[in-house]
Amino acid sequence: MRPEELWSRFAWHDGSCFRCEQRGIPVAEIGDIAVAGETFPLFACQRCVFRLEQLHWTMSERAIRRHSATTSAEPHSPGQWPAATPLPKPPAHVA
Repeated sequence: MRPEELWSRFAWHDGSCFRCEQRGIPVAEIGDIAVAGETFPLFACQRCVFRLEQLHWTMSERAIRRHSATTSAEPHSPGQWPAATPLPKPPAHVA
């Protein structure tokens, strides 16, 4: 998956990235976090969204390998489990 394909799945606006702490850059809401009973949205920049997706893919692959090593059942395809939104292939590297 090319970066542009992944980024097209999000609504972007100027803001601050929770991960790299850059300000005044395009960010998208990627989830939320609860602190002391209050919920706050998390926004990430394009580079961090891409990196988080790469990490998600890697962790999904590891979980599949671990799961298939402990059971005789057919493993799920990497794009379908445990990802909520299947990806056809892992995200490419962002320079």
